[in-house]
Amino acid sequence: MYRRHFHLKERPFQLVPTPSYLFPSRCHQEALGHLTYALETGEGFVEVTGEVGTGKTTLLRTFLDGLDETVAVACIFNPTLNAVELLQSINRDFGIDAGSTSRSDLTAALHRFLIENRELGKKALLVIDEAQNLSIEVLEELRLLSNLETTRAKLLQTVLCGQPELGEMLERHELRQLAQRISLACRLRPLSIDETCDYIVHRLKRASLGDRGDLFTPAARKQVYRYSKGTPRVINICCDRALLCAYVGGRDRVGARSVKEAVAELADRPYMDGTLLGRPMLAWGGAFLGVAIVFMAGFLVFGSSLWTPDAPQITASAVSDGGINSPEAPAPATYSLFDLFDEVSVAESIPWGIRRVMDAWGHGLSASELPAIGDPYLLLSAVAAPRGMEVMPMDGNLDQALAFGLPILMLFGSETQGPLALVHEGEEDKGLLRFQSPKGIVELSRGDAERLWSGRALIACTNPLGFSEVVTERSGLQEVIALESALSRAGFDRVSVDGHFDVETLRAVHAMQEAYGILSDGMVGDLTRVALAAALKNGLPSAPERVATRDRSKGEVP
Repeated sequence: MYRRHFHLKERPFQLVPTPSYLFPSRCHQEALGHLTYALETGEGFVEVTGEVGTGKTTLLRTFLDGLDETVAVACIFNPTLNAVELLQSINRDFGIDAGSTSRSDLTAALHRFLIENRELGKKALLVIDEAQNLSIEVLEELRLLSNLETTRAKLLQTVLCGQPELGEMLERHELRQLAQRISLACRLRPLSIDETCDYIVHRLKRASLGDRGDLFTPAARKQVYRYSKGTPRVINICCDRALLCAYVGGRDRVGARSVKEAVAELADRPYMDGTLLGRPMLAWGGAFLGVAIVFMAGFLVFGSSLWTPDAPQITASAVSDGGINSPEAPAPATYSLFDLFDEVSVAESIPWGIRRVMDAWGHGLSASELPAIGDPYLLLSAVAAPRGMEVMPMDGNLDQALAFGLPILMLFGSETQGPLALVHEGEEDKGLLRFQSPKGIVELSRGDAERLWSGRALIACTNPLGFSEVVTERSGLQEVIALESALSRAGFDRVSVDGHFDVETLRAVHAMQEAYGILSDGMVGDLTRVALAAALKNGLPSAPERVATRDRSKGEVP
């Protein structure tokens, strides 16, 4: 929403662990130095720990992006595996036999690969994120793997990255042999107040179309530090919301007032302590009132509210065992949408919907794998980012939200009910939109869906480019090659993958944007990346299916 207003090419405070945004704080530089030194000297184990949100995953991805073809890498981002599953995952990442269920067979195959890899003059690196979730059995298996060595060097080097609980685990008596093999250990700590201020400027400069490093006033940056205590993830959440508050308030810069409004909105988040910016909660009643006034102004400007009051009666049919109608039942009766669900179903609809969306992309999740985050966008982002996916809010434009034909989490409700999450998977039947729900299929006319919809929809999809920067004719070689490769795979055969943003590449971008109802401006930003993901998943829409959305004025820099 705010990018065009502040002249930004992308959202500067996204939660996606993007290496180009890594801020070189002192402890992050030291950690990168430890990792590089360990790889060069052949150290067996390196331990990297840090509290939640201190940038561990971003650090790992930055380190891995700097490696060349002389290092074979296996990455484990799902450490809730048993010993056999761990060996299978390692072998699979190294491109060797992973079909066996025998630990000895899998280890023998890995050993052969490591020896051949070493004879070719290459190194092998195993990286395990969230390692505090490893079981004792798996940690012991890792210790045994460290025995794979020649008389001169370790054949496999391992990086264990996790929360401080990892260090506590390694202090246990039964893991003393593994702990003794960890030659280097480093700890990521929250940023200082000066580093926090520099961090905000750093990310703004990376994301701006010009030099907008001063977009946050010095007072605003200090307020962010007082709220976040220097934790990068919380800094991002606070700054992103402060930008939105400043945008809604029509301000050209983000000042302390915008940060206070953002903090007031985030007061119920689980990472909050008992105070806001060092003051008691009750002292911020005025800030809450200020936010309410801002949103009332938004109602007047944009003509719509977050929740639609007094939901109309609709005809809704559910065709699962838990639904309203069975095949033998008479014509469906008229129900309010919330008559189909009890309070428990409504409360569980968001985590259920997120699991449904992720499952559609091949990432099955159990309920226990979802973190305790109340905000649907933050929760979906938290599970999508580690799996190489990005989350795109599609707010206020139902036609555009449905245009991509991708699984989409849509929130319904009123001021007194909800939010209720339904998942639209691109299906329509006789003019009715079909939504998946915890209770079965719900069918709504487009008009009823628009009246009942809260105005918030979330699309999670693979990032076909691998980065979030806007790509234009002036972009660099690697960015253009990534775009051309994605366009070619999406069916644009005349596009050459050569790094030149030529006429055929531009025509393909325009065609992609026209097909999905995006403003045809030739800029490949958030919406066009989603369109590329949709084309790669489902194929390009045929001419009769192409979308003409109601609002095509905002383009790629909304």
